[in-house]
Amino acid sequence: MLFLNAPLISLMAAPGSPEITLSPAQSYDLQMLAGQTVRWHNPSATPHRLRAIDGSWDTPLIQPGETLTHTFTNPGQSLFVCDIDPTMRGVVTVQSGNTIFVPLVASRTIERWSQPATWGGSLPQAGAAVTIPAGKVVLLDISPPPLQSLLIEGELIFDRRDLNLTVGWIMLHGNGRLRIGSPAEPFAHRATITLNAPDPNENVMDMGTRGILLMGGTLEAYGLRPNRVWTTLNDHAAAGATNLTLRETVDWQPGDQIVIAPTDFYGVAETERLTVQNVSGSHITLAAPLTKARWGRLQYVSPTGMTETPTTEVTPLVLDERAEVGLLSRRIVIQGADDALWRDQRFGAHIMVMGNGVLRLDGVELRRVGQGGRFGRYPIHFHLLSYAADGRLIGDATAQMVAHSSIWNSANRCITIHGTNGTTIRNNICYDIAGHAIFLEDAVERRNVIEGNLVLRVRQPPQPLLPSDRNDFRRGPSGFWLTNPDNVVRGNVAADAAGNGFWLAFPQQPLASNKNVPIRPHNLPLGVFSHNIAHSNSKPGVNIDFAPVDDKGNTSEIKYMPTSDGGPYHFSNGVRFTLSDITTYKNNDNGLWNRVTFPDYVRFVSADNVGMFFAGAGDNGKIYDSLIVGTSLNNRDVPESLFSEQPNTAVASYHSTFDIFDNVIVNFPIHARSDRASGAFATNDYYTRPVDRGLVRNPNNRLINANPGRRVLSPNLHTPTGNAALAGALWDPYGYWGPAGNYWVYDVPFLTAGQECVAVDPVGQNGRSCRGPYYGVAGFRIDNGDLFKPLMPLTITRLDADNQPISQWVVEEGFSGVRNTFNIAQWMRHFAAVPGGRYLVEFRDSSTSLPPPERELRLSLSNMHTTSDQIILGLPFSSGGGVAAYLTTREGYQHSAPGAPERRDLTLVTSFAAMLATDNSMWHDQANQRVWINVRGGVPIFGAGLEDPLSDKSLYRQTNVRIYRP
Repeated sequence: MLFLNAPLISLMAAPGSPEITLSPAQSYDLQMLAGQTVRWHNPSATPHRLRAIDGSWDTPLIQPGETLTHTFTNPGQSLFVCDIDPTMRGVVTVQSGNTIFVPLVASRTIERWSQPATWGGSLPQAGAAVTIPAGKVVLLDISPPPLQSLLIEGELIFDRRDLNLTVGWIMLHGNGRLRIGSPAEPFAHRATITLNAPDPNENVMDMGTRGILLMGGTLEAYGLRPNRVWTTLNDHAAAGATNLTLRETVDWQPGDQIVIAPTDFYGVAETERLTVQNVSGSHITLAAPLTKARWGRLQYVSPTGMTETPTTEVTPLVLDERAEVGLLSRRIVIQGADDALWRDQRFGAHIMVMGNGVLRLDGVELRRVGQGGRFGRYPIHFHLLSYAADGRLIGDATAQMVAHSSIWNSANRCITIHGTNGTTIRNNICYDIAGHAIFLEDAVERRNVIEGNLVLRVRQPPQPLLPSDRNDFRRGPSGFWLTNPDNVVRGNVAADAAGNGFWLAFPQQPLASNKNVPIRPHNLPLGVFSHNIAHSNSKPGVNIDFAPVDDKGNTSEIKYMPTSDGGPYHFSNGVRFTLSDITTYKNNDNGLWNRVTFPDYVRFVSADNVGMFFAGAGDNGKIYDSLIVGTSLNNRDVPESLFSEQPNTAVASYHSTFDIFDNVIVNFPIHARSDRASGAFATNDYYTRPVDRGLVRNPNNRLINANPGRRVLSPNLHTPTGNAALAGALWDPYGYWGPAGNYWVYDVPFLTAGQECVAVDPVGQNGRSCRGPYYGVAGFRIDNGDLFKPLMPLTITRLDADNQPISQWVVEEGFSGVRNTFNIAQWMRHFAAVPGGRYLVEFRDSSTSLPPPERELRLSLSNMHTTSDQIILGLPFSSGGGVAAYLTTREGYQHSAPGAPERRDLTLVTSFAAMLATDNSMWHDQANQRVWINVRGGVPIFGAGLEDPLSDKSLYRQTNVRIYRP
């Protein structure tokens, strides 16, 4: 019995609507009268949704603290389970008003297939088109000859014996029902349905052919499931090994087919399908040896690095790279014929659910499935069950379920959820799949539970259906193609995919036949994405970017910006989302690539990936309580070609828009390439500001055998194209690179002359750590130029007290559009300055010179917090006419009125010497068409104060300088 030791709760004498409190790991045995209403109360912090296993009833999502009611009207007995927390389960017994138990299914006359009388006097012969009419119940007690077709409007039940049913196609219509086993008594014999329709162009009710086609009705198949659908190794397995030690005891049988995932990089090893010869507890003997070795032990972190000795001294997180081992074989098999159509045209079997059809598979094996190059012909396809053509919600299809099953050798995906909400896809294996495996089609699919599935060996099909099925930059056939965030995706594994492991591709609007559904997928809050594992994939383990932009499936960069109301994003309605307890390893690209706002990445374990382990574009993010391992003990075969473009780096800086704290970072040495990031923290995207202070948001990161990071050379210090600049100075408040509180700068006189500096390891290759502060000068705007994308050339000459050159900082013009070596946008043009420094700014380079501004010059200063912060600048400005200047901390600098608290007007003086001697002054050198300014910091902040010391306003205190003709 499924529910053991459940307390009996009799509600028959309870007045009103009795309340049942839902608790994790609780089993219930509820007895009540027909017509009685139950109040389900959820006191926990997570939602719950109850569903009868036979599909006879379900509840909506019961939110934390919510109480919902449900009235039981039909006498009978049903088992139920919580879709969100499967440990919560029970049985409901509903009795009629006179308390006499009435079974759920009324007594019916069952006719045997083997009896001629069932068919009007003669049994169906080979090639027959068989119909079971409404009201007729047939027990399949023999294996009939191959049939042309089978239309079920009544009911067909498989007898408890070994059976084979070969048929061109099966159609369930109306209230038709095909049943093999039951939840209480799973099918323990062998049942095989082989679909062999010979004409691939046949189209039965627009559902194709060679399939089980549910225009209505119910297909229920409950096979005797194994005690473990999949597990992992518990010890290493060498190449050539025939014995495997598993993490758990299994009841698998000799002759069963199993798959074992790779634990190395994509292209170095792949999933292997093998046959079991013998099983003894947790030990398996194989009929043939492994081709490639597999890792099979846990790894821990000690103060000196990675170890196989259990320890939590450094972190409770554990690196688990043990190979997954899954069982493909089941007692119930649905398969396509192994004929020329399959071998030559990849034309396999499929199951399609439409209308009011219900599919419930538990413990079933599907093989030789999917029809290559054909839309809508997938192994399992839930088709348009939740929305009307005009976009109205019909309802969630919570009765649909695929569990504990295997789908393998597919020519076209694994499980497709199309315009359907509320399905349960749990604890299945998808193996050897062409195209995206688990596939949400139109970006409207919501409230589905996709949990505990193992997806292995996903490849590009010969005829890709969508551009995203083709191998391309961070694109390709992926384990999970998820186009709507509002789902539960938990405890899954995606490995050995030619594309991404998990591709979260949330478009701006729904697609294709569901484009009328009034939602914005890229603004919907995230459901649950946790405890998933992505490894040995060709592209990133987890990719949150490159969403579809049209019905053809073309993809482009789209930022995921969840909002509280699902509407267009504006900062006030943005909501945080969490990806937690994720493991990514041995992916041939980033562990995580994202383009998002407000993410929390917590308790990630990321190891042995290629490139940057956390990378992409985003803002307001957090990465914390995670373990990031550059090279683990599982490091047998590492092709150098994988690392030729981007050396291993733990985390991108995200322009300091992410808080990166309380992480453990292990084994990230610095790489010899000066034009690429390496080590713990990437520095190649510190280009939005000339002085970056955001590292203050990255405390308490423990580095073990890890260099904190390479100071990637700025493009303007590099040839041949220097039309952009990285930050000249990075504040190092925690002393990752040198003395705490210093600034990490390039080792050039422009930044180091006269400063107190020490070399950063490796000496002579990684800049210098200098006592600060440093000020940022940026945001140049000439007259009516583009405020946000300046392209003018910059030549900055640092001068000594005698106005003699010390060094220059040159950023070449950006008008030509030629990208620099580092592919940084050309409008990143700025420089860092030292306290009391004197700088001559010219809008020129070696080939281009711009005339001075005629009416206005705007620039910004940063990190000048107090009146002790001072800088002297000589700036181009045309002769003739009056000139004035002021400082303001107001972003709309043109609107800062004279006398406003946030504004400081500069005093106009008549000589260079007077300018040097007068704080907050300016001198117009008309002969050289230049304005000199001597300014100090500490201008009052406009608007809100400095409540958050880690806000950009507090850290940078940006002050705008406006020089203009009054």
